[in-house]
Amino acid sequence: RLLLGHRRAFEEIRAGETERRASMRRQALRKPFEVLEMAYQAALQIMMALLVPKVHPIVPHLSRVLMRRDYPAELALPSLAVFVSGLHAKLALDTANLWGMIPFRWVQPRPLRRELVHPLSPRGLELNLVGSLAGVCVGRAMVLVRQGLRLAAEALLGAEPPALIRWVAASALHLTASSILAPLIVGGLSASLRDAQFRGRPLLPTALGRLWRFLSLGVVRVAHAGSEAMGVGDLLSGYIAEVPYWAGAEDAQVPEDLLCPITGSVFVHPVSLHGMVFEQHAARRWVESTGRHPVLQGVWCHEAELQPARDVEALCRRLAAEHGWVLRSSHCSQ
Repeated sequence: RLLLGHRRAFEEIRAGETERRASMRRQALRKPFEVLEMAYQAALQIMMALLVPKVHPIVPHLSRVLMRRDYPAELALPSLAVFVSGLHAKLALDTANLWGMIPFRWVQPRPLRRELVHPLSPRGLELNLVGSLAGVCVGRAMVLVRQGLRLAAEALLGAEPPALIRWVAASALHLTASSILAPLIVGGLSASLRDAQFRGRPLLPTALGRLWRFLSLGVVRVAHAGSEAMGVGDLLSGYIAEVPYWAGAEDAQVPEDLLCPITGSVFVHPVSLHGMVFEQHAARRWVESTGRHPVLQGVWCHEAELQPARDVEALCRRLAAEHGWVLRSSHCSQ
């Protein structure tokens, strides 16, 4: 009865203005061509490796052979040069891709044209700006890593390594880094673009917020693992979320309507999302990572739409009291 009440309440909301706006947002959602975006990110990082801090000899050679003009041995602002030239090239590539020109039409999987971000739209310009900025920053960071490794090798060996070894090591570093980091950057850009469209916010602050949460979570996980290894796990207790569960409920016969569709466990802190009830921590993680409803196909969601289901929570607590279940918690990174 309680679950049906949540569904009926959601149906009433759907009939109103809130659902009309959500429907318009779902129809307007656009996504990038991820294959092209990953190739662009890898190209930016490779160009940074070739131009920073000095221009690699192969660049002037290729410039003379292919373009029949000289290329400077050193650029005053190489990062800015890569950023600006990358924006110009990306705009041309996106336009060609939008119109399905060769070879883009042969690349699969490929979104439908109506799903693509128009390169001259505000979202398209935002995506190219943020993507170019991310590629240049990551490429510059990898150059710093390369320089640090070179200094470490010189200090260890007492002399500069041979040129061939330096070239092989630098090539392996940048190629490996671009192949690993490019998909991560594109995944973050796609999720940030989806979130920005759904919430009606600019892409740059949305992407920066997502990056901050990602870095914070990584630092907390590494620090927590180290503190657990040293036996000082309590020092990070304020940064580690506690996921509650009912101890003893796993062996009991529980009505299926009181089990979370994601975790399969009895509700502790249930929330309602589009007329369906889920455990709070599981639903929040699902929506933050995918932007979609855990059960309903083709339905976009946001964490702000999660509403506490107090009546279902009270029912589960009465059931726990009758069966003598104990509320416990496991640790999980926030």
